[in-house]
Amino acid sequence: MESNAPVGAETSKRNTGDSLRNGVASFLRYLELRLKLAGLESKEAGIHLLVLAILFVATVVFFAGFLLMLIVFLLFALMLLFHWDWGWSALACGGVVLILSIVSATILRFKIARPIFQATLAEIRKEREWLSRTTKNVS
Repeated sequence: MESNAPVGAETSKRNTGDSLRNGVASFLRYLELRLKLAGLESKEAGIHLLVLAILFVATVVFFAGFLLMLIVFLLFALMLLFHWDWGWSALACGGVVLILSIVSATILRFKIARPIFQATLAEIRKEREWLSRTTKNVS
């Protein structure tokens, strides 16, 4: 049984199939290596972020301790300067801390109310308007 195909046709099909298989294999190997690299980098980034989070928490705890000691010192300074009992000095310190916290909360409230990413949101609005005009013109 002889084939009616030309002599080089079968080797051409095999070369095309092999070439395609080799291309897909190369792409999959490339993808595998990229995923391994991403895995390694994400592990390193995770460790880095964990260290940063621990340092941030430690900083906040130490700063809170500093503020507590500062308030205790102010209480002691009021007792020495004005010769008040510790109760009246504590009340004065509490009042000062209350006023400072109210001022801080008010400033925070106004800072939070201000929208962020104003330029980005404006660009998104412009693009949305442009898209709506373009789709109306196409219809």
